Amino acid sequence: MTASVKSVIISKKATYKNLMTLIVFLFIVFILAASLVYIVRRQQQKPALPPALYTLVLGMALTGGLVVFVVQQGSQLPDATLTNFAQQETELADYLDGRPLVVNLWASWCPPCVREMPMLQNAQQRHQDVRFIFINQREHLDLVRQFLQQHELNLETVLLDSSGDFSAMVGAHVMPTTLFFSADGTLQKRYFGEVDEAVLSDGLQRIRDQLK
Repeated sequence: MTASVKSVIISKKATYKNLMTLIVFLFIVFILAASLVYIVRRQQQKPALPPALYTLVLGMALTGGLVVFVVQQGSQLPDATLTNFAQQETELADYLDGRPLVVNLWASWCPPCVREMPMLQNAQQRHQDVRFIFINQREHLDLVRQFLQQHELNLETVLLDSSGDFSAMVGAHVMPTTLFFSADGTLQKRYFGEVDEAVLSDGLQRIRDQLK
């Protein structure tokens, strides 16, 4: 990581403040909705508590997902500990070299991960101005090596998230997940599911625009 990157301080935009206000508003709305469900069900002499709790839990889950999105969008690189193929501990920030990052979270048991790998490998070769990093989720090093050999994949940077801390920090509850970071380590886009050329092109444009 260059000294200039270390000295960068990212300020939150007004957009995120507005989104946080929206989150609070939605939370209040769901509480009111649950209360209304409870009152109406009681008046109808029907079981009131389970539907009210269901409404509240669903609302909190949706609000929590939005919180994760807002916190991660525009945030800096997670500081979770990863492992390289030499079994040395490292962090994603160690791989900042002045280029934007495309970070793909994957696992060998995930069919969409397997399908998108060749396309991402080709993109890695075509876009030398962008660094591609592949972070395996909770699998043993020997299994990861075997997988890469079996599928004849030549990926420049493969890391292991053995604890799952990295995926938890970026809210990646679906495999695969692909993250697009600008050169200063700011998250510009997060995509859940199999990446295609259109998604990749959009992500690359976003992280390259930050260099202008």
